[in-house]
Amino acid sequence: MAFFSESHIRSLTTILGHTRLRDLLEGMGQHMHQHVHDAGIRFRSPESPVYAAPDDAARYIAAYFEALHPLSPFLDRTKFEQQAFGPRLAELLVESAPFSALYHTILASGCQYTEGGSFKPGQGKAWKYFQVALGLFPNLLGPSEGLFNVQQALTAMALFATSFSCVQIGETLISEAARMVQVLGYNAAYVLTEDEKLCHRVFWVIYWQEQVTCFFRGRASMIPEYDIGCPVPDVPEAVVGQLDWLLTTARLGRLMSRMYERLFSVSAVQMPKVERLAAISSISAELEAWASSLGPEFQPSQPFRSANFSNPCAHEMGLQLRSIYHALLMTLCRLRIHLTAAQPSEPDQETKRQLMETARAVIFDCRHIDHEAHVPVWELGIVPISAVFVIFDFVIHNPFHAETNTNLAYLDIAAGFFSRWEVSNKGSLPPSTPAEFSHIAREFVQNLRARSQQQPDASGSITGSTPHRPRSDHNVQPLASQPAPDPQSADDSSHTANDESVSLTEYLNTSATNPDHLFYPEDPLQPILGTSMFPTMDLAFMFNAALWSPQPPGP
Repeated sequence: MAFFSESHIRSLTTILGHTRLRDLLEGMGQHMHQHVHDAGIRFRSPESPVYAAPDDAARYIAAYFEALHPLSPFLDRTKFEQQAFGPRLAELLVESAPFSALYHTILASGCQYTEGGSFKPGQGKAWKYFQVALGLFPNLLGPSEGLFNVQQALTAMALFATSFSCVQIGETLISEAARMVQVLGYNAAYVLTEDEKLCHRVFWVIYWQEQVTCFFRGRASMIPEYDIGCPVPDVPEAVVGQLDWLLTTARLGRLMSRMYERLFSVSAVQMPKVERLAAISSISAELEAWASSLGPEFQPSQPFRSANFSNPCAHEMGLQLRSIYHALLMTLCRLRIHLTAAQPSEPDQETKRQLMETARAVIFDCRHIDHEAHVPVWELGIVPISAVFVIFDFVIHNPFHAETNTNLAYLDIAAGFFSRWEVSNKGSLPPSTPAEFSHIAREFVQNLRARSQQQPDASGSITGSTPHRPRSDHNVQPLASQPAPDPQSADDSSHTANDESVSLTEYLNTSATNPDHLFYPEDPLQPILGTSMFPTMDLAFMFNAALWSPQPPGP
């Protein structure tokens, strides 16, 4: 995703003429680390079962199966409810760690959906249930009376934990669940010792969740494509109109796996540029073919309209599919720009415009996203902030472009989204929020345009003008001046300073004299999905507030 690398932050700081962007990013990162430290979730000895009132338990379980189960249909509802409402419930909760973990996680999910949940781990009613399940995790790794029951418990816990509240725990659980489905052979065409259809359902639910997790973490899947032989089963409760959710996500997941292998794996990045560009075109065509196979209401190329969906679950399916589609498209565009930067052309301009329009679509769709803790972190936070970074780059590098005012409006829309998030759950975002990108960008453009009108040279060029002077508390040289040496690159600071001064002059003149030309920075150090070069601050974890670490046993 489009998180800023250290070199890119330095470049933007130079262009802006102050350190407010760096201060903003560092503030977000520091808040993330403090939030993780303060609200750490620690696994502990198994706690006693938490008994919900019968009416509450029935309501939570019904809410889970009606609103959340179709998105992850790994359970047999009839069998689970027979146990959950049966006379042996209390006995099962004490004697069976897998069932107890599954039961408490279902209660936590249903409670979080019906009564809301906190963005802060460890707080809220739903967490009282989930902490019981979390405490049982070590028991699930040992010998068990039923490996299938263990797999179901792990799957439920992973799905709950991959919501906004605890990304880090979710990744651990997803990885363990992915490992276990392979150990149990659920990826095979035939499963002789279990309910074969239900085993295949579990596999494809975990497969999709693991593919999404790997995509946003920039790493290869643990489940090799060449080792998958099981079919995608028919699951009526996961079918909405003409959309078969399990089949649709399985196809997209396999496309994402091919995308990683052909474009971002270690072998792929060593391929000749022409072959990688051909692979981008091929994967892009596959992505569009997948999108065109969706029903009209799910088409990502069409405006998203809530009225088109029959229920909240279908609404959420539509948002998730659009979000993943746009994230993949932004990644493909950025990689194409990265590979063609040395020889810009008309197709290059088309790619940049496609990138801009895709980021805008992400921001525009944010108005449909619920600010609830049960919403996946990538949908609620990671994809929107990545789109903000893309639009911010377009504004800063194209201050005189005809689209810049519209892009500033989109940054304002994103600011409203993140501000609404902060109001809905105060303290879940850092004091310096993503909303400030809009303020920085708008102030930069306004000051630069005002200065260019006041100080043109004889030819009408703005070569001699600079962005607004930095405030006294932001000690950075204006761009057209000699930049202050960066302590991280002191050995070649004079060379870098001269290069940046020349680049700034070219940048300002190009932006003013060719306002129809879109520029988007090509940064070889910027983390392109799948490489080994990571951003200085992993802002994906700005949206994560959980740290799972062992706790010494008490006296």
